[in-house]
Amino acid sequence: MAGDGRDAGIFGPIRAFIAAHRRFLFLTHIGPDGDGLLACLALARYFGFQEKQATVVIEGPGPKFLGAYDPEGLVRSRKELLAREDWADSFDAIIVIDTGKPIRLGKIHHAVSASGLPVAVIDHHIREDDDYEVPAAIDPRAASVGQMIAEYLNEEGYAFDDSLIVRTLFATLSYDTGHFRFTNTSEKTFRWAARLVELGAQPSEAFSIFWESGTAASLKLLGHLMSGLNMECGERLGWFTMSIEDLEKYGVARDEIEEYISFPRSVGSIEVIASFTELEKNLIRVSIRSKGRISIHEVAVRFGGGGHAFASGARCRDTLENTTRAVIQALSEKIRADMGPD
Repeated sequence: MAGDGRDAGIFGPIRAFIAAHRRFLFLTHIGPDGDGLLACLALARYFGFQEKQATVVIEGPGPKFLGAYDPEGLVRSRKELLAREDWADSFDAIIVIDTGKPIRLGKIHHAVSASGLPVAVIDHHIREDDDYEVPAAIDPRAASVGQMIAEYLNEEGYAFDDSLIVRTLFATLSYDTGHFRFTNTSEKTFRWAARLVELGAQPSEAFSIFWESGTAASLKLLGHLMSGLNMECGERLGWFTMSIEDLEKYGVARDEIEEYISFPRSVGSIEVIASFTELEKNLIRVSIRSKGRISIHEVAVRFGGGGHAFASGARCRDTLENTTRAVIQALSEKIRADMGPD
């Protein structure tokens, strides 16, 4: 497809960046999920077919779903990378996927800066002032960053003849759209899903891996949290908290709680859902979701976060109680401003 004008458009800077380098380090955000991490894997596998080297590195241990999509062990931990690799001898470029914020890389972002290696970004979140100023492909309209990777590979003339890439890309669509339930699902998303199914992806596989592979302990913790679901703002705002003690009491791993925030969507009156997870003392992860009538991105930005119009979050250095109180107040004000009084 060379010479067909493909250098124009969103992938032009990324295409030039990739052509100029051969040994890549792929990074995604802390708390790697079924979109960012699997998009890294799909692109890394494709690079292998193009005689380029790619290593995917994440902040902590790999999530449970990773085993189904990484049989070759392309994903490594930050500690393993820093302990065993001389970056200058192993890599000549870094591609950050599914975030544009250095701080969202976790502790590794300091090492990225110190390495002096050139960086590029592929992302589908709304751009923020503190994002990397580097070559980038950013499309907030894309349902998942995996959809962007699929579009890039398609422009490159890739035949999608590797079954693992096909399965992995379908999984990114499934994960970030809630298996095609959320407002980010578009006609283009369905077209890509149909094409990947035609190429061999099984929709039931991704659904089972993401939503039917939990533990009994996780289900019991979910029941405990939902029994204490708080309702505010004329029952248009639902929220719950998870303390370190909750996770320890039920013996649940953090990667098992990612989808808890989706369950209050079943309440008809709820427009916005917020969850507050205590990661450590005075470090709270805030997750906010909207059904599509209230844009919550600006609220997340107020607390140092960001994301999408209808799916955003932040990490706050404060107590669980103080963080919850402040964010719920901001969300209530936003809902009332957009939809009227309770």
